[in-house]
Parts: sequence; C-alpha cells; structure tokens
Amino acid sequence: MSDISQFTSLISGAIETEALSRLTFSRPMRADLPTKVTSSLYRSKGGEVMVATESMMADGKCIRKNRSKHDAAEHLSSLTAEYRQGNLAVGGREAQYIVSKKGKVSVSGIGAVREALSSPSAAPISVGADNEKRYFWQGDEPWLIALGISDASGRVHDKRRSKFRQINRFTELLDDIYGELPPEGELNVCDLCCGKSYLSFAVYEYLTEKRGRRVNMLAVDRKRDVIEYCAGVAASVGAEGLRFVAADIADESESVYDDAFGKDAKVDLTVSLHACDIATDLVLRRAVKLSSRVIMSTPCCHHELYGKIKSAPLSFITSHSMLSQKLTDAVTDRLRVKMLEVEGYKVETVELIDPDETPKNVLIRARRRLSADREKLMSEYNSIIEFLGLSGSYYDIY
Repeated sequence: MSDISQFTSLISGAIETEALSRLTFSRPMRADLPTKVTSSLYRSKGGEVMVATESMMADGKCIRKNRSKHDAAEHLSSLTAEYRQGNLAVGGREAQYIVSKKGKVSVSGIGAVREALSSPSAAPISVGADNEKRYFWQGDEPWLIALGISDASGRVHDKRRSKFRQINRFTELLDDIYGELPPEGELNVCDLCCGKSYLSFAVYEYLTEKRGRRVNMLAVDRKRDVIEYCAGVAASVGAEGLRFVAADIADESESVYDDAFGKDAKVDLTVSLHACDIATDLVLRRAVKLSSRVIMSTPCCHHELYGKIKSAPLSFITSHSMLSQKLTDAVTDRLRVKMLEVEGYKVETVELIDPDETPKNVLIRARRRLSADREKLMSEYNSIIEFLGLSGSYYDIY
C-alpha cells in the first residue's frame, strides 16, 4: 500500500471510529480549488455524529457543509489527489503527507495515528452540538479568565463572545501556517501594538500548550498602564516566555528588539490586531526589518489616504464620500500587500471574522519567500502610486 493510500485509510478509520480531532488539506493543485479544507466532528440534534467541513476560498469566503460519516469519508479521502498537503489529528497524534512540486511524496506520523486509532482514548474529547463550531479555546483557560473574556467558571461573558470567536479564528489561521515556522528550537515572536494583548496570550498559549514549543515572545505597546496590566496577567498565569515592553513602534531604535532577541536575531512570527491607521504600516515595516518569517496583521481604520487619491479615472468614485472611503480601505490594504511582495513575501488576504460582527475583518498573512523579482515588483508598485496620484504621499516609499 502506498504512503498516500495509508493516509487515506487513516482518514476513513478516524471518521468511522469517531476519533477524528481535525483534518486539514492545504496547498491545492489547481487554482479553482479551495485554498484550505478543514473538517471535524459534530453531533446533530438527533444524536448522530457527522462531519462538518469548512472550505476557505481564494477570495476569503468560507463555505460550510455537513456530511454523514460515510459520505464525508468518501469525499475527504478523494482530496488527497487534489491537495499537496494533508494533516490528520487523532488522539493527540498527527499524521502528515506533503507532495513536492516534482511529485515526491513525504509522509510522517502514520504509525502514531494508527496506534492512536487502536486506543480506547482515541475518541474525540468533545463533539459539538448541531451547527456549533468547535474552537481551539473553550473559555475555561486561565488566561481567558484573567483577561475577562470568561467568568471564574469558564463561561464566556455574553458581551465578550465576539472577541472570543475572533481569538479562536486567529488561532485557527495561525494553525494553518504553523508549518512555515522552524520545526525545532525556540521561536522568536512579536506582537506589535499589542493593546490589551488578547492576541499575545492566544499566540503564546497556542505555541506553548498546543504545540509544545519554547517561545520567546515580545509584546509592544506605547501605553504604559496597559503594558503593566498585561505583564501582571502574564505573571499570574505563568506565561514566563511572554514579556511586555512599553515603547513606540515608530521609534527607529533597535534596542527593544535587540534586548529581546539579541542583535541581528531574526523573528519567526510577527502578529498585530487592529493597529489603527498607519500603525499597521509601521507594524508591517518593522516586521520586514526584523526579517520576520511569517506576518499576520489585521488592519483597523484607514484614514491616511482618504481624500488624497488624485486619479482622474477614479474620480467617479472619489467624488462620493462613502464610496471613496471604501475605495480608500481597499487601496490601502492592497498597497500594504504590494509592499510586502516587494520585500519578498508571498501574501494573502483572508476573512478574519464575520463582517456582520465587525467591518475590521481583513487579515493580511505573509510568508517570507525572497523573490528574485524585486526590481520588477518595485516598478509595479511605483506605477500604482503614479496612477493613484499619490507621489509624495506616505505610501510613496520606493
């Protein structure tokens, strides 16, 4: 039996025995396929265990479909022929296959998952109710209680449910690209403009508790009282590798980062949640300067370019205030994406959370690739600036 066939047989076994924790397919072989497919178990109102599948499309939309165990096993097994990577988690064990662009197949963890399937403890810890999304975090984690997301019993406060979903969604998107981080050694991580640091704790706890990694994490914000509060929370929950520093990320000084990671040390992951206006740009530029391997940033408001776009072909939009603001939002984030591409990153924009909950739902996710076409990308960037009439503006950086 081939390696892929063994992986396929594990999928069927994990679903049939109701032991599946999580199954993810990524790196599609065709452009028309979803960029990622994720499946987990849930229990219907009638008590039947079924499989919920989420397909993330290239435009950031998420399509959800529920299937019976038999239909799901057949459908999901077929996806091994359409995706270059699959990750199957069962009972705390994980199997993975990767197909290179040249067709070479690498498989790991088959024996561990097969052993987990034969163990009575392989059954999933919990199976959600009908249409209830399964989360990375349940609400009873000490850091969520300490940050006021949940009460002392672990119940998520009604007014904090949106933030709770946001934290879980960000963790899910981080989990998707965990394989981009170094597989061994201590991870250097930054959260810039960390604010109340919900994200800092989620990222730190995911990497340390869910992935068992040693983490050296620096969280930076210029509000000293907020930093002192977050440092107190970190001490209370034993997050020893998470440090908070009061500093302005606009400061060109390297001392904060040198002190945290050592001179010339590279950062593995930089995150940021809702840094206001050009603060997001400062985050991205700092992350590039730190040679961050992965960047995950969710912009907030977009004020800098409002009223400054001087492109005659676009005047039919810019002459209307509300539409001009929408255009400004899109242009600002696209220029950020283009800047990262110039600096050698492969970039995607995805939906962080339902836009009905917040309009601030775009996540810029970048992976360092060091493109050889920097001059060409710079020329394209400058052509965009010229078309928009933004020469001499904040975004005219090349």
